[in-house]
Amino acid sequence: MTDADSAREDLAYLKTLVGHDSGGDVWRFAGRLFAAGGFLYGLQMLFHGAQILGFNPPGPVILLFTFGPTVVFLAYMTWAIIKGGKQAKPQGTTGRAVNAIFSATGLCNLVFLIIFLPSSLQSGDFRVWLFYPAVVFAVLGGAWFAAWQLRRRLWMLGTAVGWMVSAAAMGLTRGHWAYVVICGLCLVLFMMLPGIAMARGKAD
Repeated sequence: MTDADSAREDLAYLKTLVGHDSGGDVWRFAGRLFAAGGFLYGLQMLFHGAQILGFNPPGPVILLFTFGPTVVFLAYMTWAIIKGGKQAKPQGTTGRAVNAIFSATGLCNLVFLIIFLPSSLQSGDFRVWLFYPAVVFAVLGGAWFAAWQLRRRLWMLGTAVGWMVSAAAMGLTRGHWAYVVICGLCLVLFMMLPGIAMARGKAD
């Protein structure tokens, strides 16, 4: 066996250890959830924004948009996990790194929930709670920026900037009708659309 043959075998062995750098099924699985969540909650926020601006729908419609998105999303998420979510695993070092980033972001969001919700309830000031979505959006922007640095997909950089700009705009418009509209547009543009891209394999 020549040195060249030995080197090729060593390289092939290393590739089997590392795996190919793609998000694999986990990206498509997460993308479908992102797309569904962005559409449902973005639509919900835009509906509430229309209410603030004077739209006065009947009571059943308000209840539908208040609780419907969460019910539909939880049902869809449960179905997706049962169907194939447990088999979706990131592939390659980059895929695992990006998955770890978004997993850590999810844990941070839970901590933020513990920080902001009790304070809002204890003070009785709902305006404190309005900081929570803005902070979550900023952290998501950081996660997408890290994903862009690893994968160098231009749409990932655009998504990162979109989340961060939206977070800053929400912080500046807290208590104003524009806050809800910005939140809704951000969910549609920077959660639903990237989710569609992920589901189609554009992150690979």
